[in-house]
Amino acid sequence: MRASLFSAPDEDYLKHILRCEEKFEILFPIFYCTIKRVLNSPFPKDELQEYFLKMIRFHDLGKLTRKWQENVGTNKKLPSHAPIGAAYLWKTLPDGIREPLSFAVVIHHTDRGLLGDNIERPDVQAILDGIVGDDENVDWHKGVDELDRKYFPDEARGLTVNDLKDMARGLRVWAKGCDLLEQHKRRLQATLTHHILKLCDISAAVERKEYQRSGDHDYYGGWLMVGRIAKYVENVVCRRN
Repeated sequence: MRASLFSAPDEDYLKHILRCEEKFEILFPIFYCTIKRVLNSPFPKDELQEYFLKMIRFHDLGKLTRKWQENVGTNKKLPSHAPIGAAYLWKTLPDGIREPLSFAVVIHHTDRGLLGDNIERPDVQAILDGIVGDDENVDWHKGVDELDRKYFPDEARGLTVNDLKDMARGLRVWAKGCDLLEQHKRRLQATLTHHILKLCDISAAVERKEYQRSGDHDYYGGWLMVGRIAKYVENVVCRRN
């Protein structure tokens, strides 16, 4: 029986998120000291870990839209999903942590050339992609009703076009509305959080067809990168054991 919600063709959405969470639990202790230093975080360790876990848990939230679920596994264009998860984090996390975590989520598919509209006009992009209704609310797939609120909270159900716009405007100000030294610090913060997200996401999805080796030409964004990330995480597990 096919799953009702997918994160990729023939890959169950919730299983992928749970795998990502498992990878995060392995990786967070290794990166904690660096996170604390680079983010200059005032939050206690447990609280900081919970915020990062939410980044992992909701990075693919946009895949739960009706249009995305209907198009996955077909020849139809998939709507952009990254801004939805970023907008959710922006709306629900406190100042000082929502910025780098939201930024990491909104750019987590930059390797596919989707950064521009994700930051510049995600509200317009959502309308053109058909993932919001006439009431300007995000149009979720009916399968979200089957998910525990832990993975689809009430706050997510109420996301709107304006939330996308607020997130994008806030991130542009955060990234550029400061002096050059502070910009550099914030770029480091975004890079670190993005790195952790990608380690979790890719190591949890190595069995996807898109990540399988099909030739020797696609080194940097394909099978070689995926293989190295998977091996890195496996080595971390071995060291722990």
